Amino acid sequence: MKEEYIKIDHIPAKLYSAENALGTVLAIHGFAGSKESNAIKALAERLCRDKLNVLTFDLPAHGERTEPSEGLLPDNCIADIIAAENYIKNHFTGTLHAFATSYGAMCLLHRLERGNDSYKSIVLRVPAVNMASSLVRIAAATSKSPSAYKANGQDFVINMQREYRIPYCFYELLSTLHCMRHSEHWDSERIMTVYAGNDELVARADTESFLRQNPAIKNLCIEGSGHRMAEKAEFLENAIKSSAEFILLHI
Repeated sequence: MKEEYIKIDHIPAKLYSAENALGTVLAIHGFAGSKESNAIKALAERLCRDKLNVLTFDLPAHGERTEPSEGLLPDNCIADIIAAENYIKNHFTGTLHAFATSYGAMCLLHRLERGNDSYKSIVLRVPAVNMASSLVRIAAATSKSPSAYKANGQDFVINMQREYRIPYCFYELLSTLHCMRHSEHWDSERIMTVYAGNDELVARADTESFLRQNPAIKNLCIEGSGHRMAEKAEFLENAIKSSAEFILLHI
């Protein structure tokens, strides 16, 4: 496996490349993550052995990018996803796949509804199907007074790898973009959802509502796991192994 840093227009990206690759996986990190995601690297270590490249990039206001938090709007993220898809199509041969986490997974779902995608398989890891609710949970978890935190018309101030100041209007927009509904673009056997049984940021009930309304989606629940699947090494290992196996079925 070869690792290299590249640029997709203005977007900092990272490529894990395999010799004689048969296809490429576009990996999209979640809120407060980056292209340096340990989960994405673990996936790449598996997939490059089986002749698949993995390409990942920094979403707006993440990693190396310096946009203000407002830049994280879904339309901006979707534009970057499409730019990465086009880069892959222009530089590599073989099949196209996706692995997307949390907020990145939500953005990918909305990208799919725009049509004209070429993904042969898609894995959604702990998808933020109700990101407005998740935003409140993240803000509460990082607030100095989490028991008092609620959506009240004020900006959300979230302190993780950096400080994010999310305007209340962004929260209101996210409220209209939940994914707990049926979509012909989602209800497909080419999609698998890997979710956490004890997810503290994405309510299990929301994920299972999304799955009930899109029953063709394959799914795996990592029982006992939280959102980051970090409580036990076996949680993330199981998620990555299952994700890789699903993608490899569709080469």
